[in-house]
Amino acid sequence: MSSLHGPSRRSARVAALLLASVLAACTSPGSKREADAENLPADPNALVLGAEMALQRGQYLEASQAYLRAAQAANDEELAEQATRVAHEHRQWTVVQAAAERWLELNHTNEEARRFAAFAALHLYRINTASEHLGILLDTAFINPQAGFLALLPQLADEGTSSGATAVLKQLVVKYPEVTEAHYALAQAASQSDNLKLAMEHALKARELGPYWSPAGLLLARLQMLTGNAEGALATAKQVIDQDNQDSHRLEYALMLMQAGKEEQGRKELTALASSESTGTVVERALADIDFQLGNRDSAAQRFSNLVSSGRFVYESLFYLGAIAEGREAWDDAAQIYARVTGGEFAMAAQTRLARLKAKSDGLEAGLKHLEEFGATRPQYRIETITARATLLSTSGDKVGALALLDSALKAYPDAVELRFARIFQLEAADKVDEAIVDLRKLVADRPSDPAATNALGYTLVDRTRHHKEGLQLIEQALTETPDSGAVLDSMGWAMYRVGRPQDALTYLEQAKRRINDPEVDLHLGEVLVALNRKDDARDLWKRASERYPENDKIKQRLQKLN
Repeated sequence: MSSLHGPSRRSARVAALLLASVLAACTSPGSKREADAENLPADPNALVLGAEMALQRGQYLEASQAYLRAAQAANDEELAEQATRVAHEHRQWTVVQAAAERWLELNHTNEEARRFAAFAALHLYRINTASEHLGILLDTAFINPQAGFLALLPQLADEGTSSGATAVLKQLVVKYPEVTEAHYALAQAASQSDNLKLAMEHALKARELGPYWSPAGLLLARLQMLTGNAEGALATAKQVIDQDNQDSHRLEYALMLMQAGKEEQGRKELTALASSESTGTVVERALADIDFQLGNRDSAAQRFSNLVSSGRFVYESLFYLGAIAEGREAWDDAAQIYARVTGGEFAMAAQTRLARLKAKSDGLEAGLKHLEEFGATRPQYRIETITARATLLSTSGDKVGALALLDSALKAYPDAVELRFARIFQLEAADKVDEAIVDLRKLVADRPSDPAATNALGYTLVDRTRHHKEGLQLIEQALTETPDSGAVLDSMGWAMYRVGRPQDALTYLEQAKRRINDPEVDLHLGEVLVALNRKDDARDLWKRASERYPENDKIKQRLQKLN
């Protein structure tokens, strides 16, 4: 969300208040400056000054709360807007929602205030509240609901979680059952939240309502491919091209041909599109990714380098070039390349890998310092750098330091679900299982329909306690929401194993392995194979896994024990 003209207004307000405070200091008794921090004054001007001072000290929660109190104490829409923006900038979601609600009290038609309220509620997994605000926006903020769903979909993808977006859109579709774009948006979100059955249901409905709308047809084709119906996917995509012969549609069709195993035909289509001004660089990106996945590193490196030179997909290409250099053990080259990935969706992955390389070459403190400095200069990654630092500490053997870091961070960012999950995982790693379960129960209470929280609690109960029945019920609940999630399928498989049903466990774990590449899945699947007296299969599985994940000590130890 853009800040519009908020910062300049804020600067003017603060400058005026600073002048007023200096003048007041000449005549006011000094005792006023000795007020207890927990008993902040109700005067909005004093609260704004306190908030700005807290911001200067890096006390973002305190600053956000002070701005909120100022907004609640004054009938000033501009102040309510500023309180909302400050809290949003520093990811204090509870404060964002309260400040935005205050803003709406002062101006109930303000569309931007309603957006802030909706997306803060989504971050907090308050699905009904988010749906209510977004429903009002769909009725009032756009030319029509069709345009509204298309405009809101990318924002829903950026805010909160995919499962939260799916839950919200399920409610909104009920309100707009005949709107093609509503079903399209839900199908898109459901696909991203690993609910392919729900996604397919609404993709089919979108196609039915909008038979000549290309996005609906291509989404249906992608879902058909994901669910194993390759011929159906190709037929649907071909129908779209016959109706709307755009290069971008032909590109999708070419990639589907590759996925369907028709590599020669797919490459022929891609070659034909390579010279197109609209799709040339996208084709190069697709071919680079294909080469990388197939292990053709030299060809992939050349294509990614071409993309960097073209100025397209630069951060993504640099990330993969860094990964290729790292795979060749060219550590200095990899570090230099990763250092250039300072924005976009690959930034944290690149900086985390760079920190790990620095820790190996220059010591743990160098890696930690790098992450801390990166987060300090780029606030949008601050929470992610904290979790990365905690992981680096933990994998280096300092689990106490990792927990201390997360404890401190949660005081500053109490609404950051990423930090809550990270702390729980560190507690489990430190064998503080009872404490982890207490935190997990709080998380589920705060986010009762969040499958990530439900699955995490269920898995921990199954894996680390004797409460297998309760754990299994929680995992089943999560699986209802995300039936195609590799992580939840793995949890379900392990739960089946723990309750003495290895054949059922095998079914779930094989599904999980088809969904995700994860050493934990390989560990679990191997244990089930051993339980089914298929030790040779387990040995082969763990041997391949130890080669794929050379740093995973659990797999190595289990393989040695089996041998």
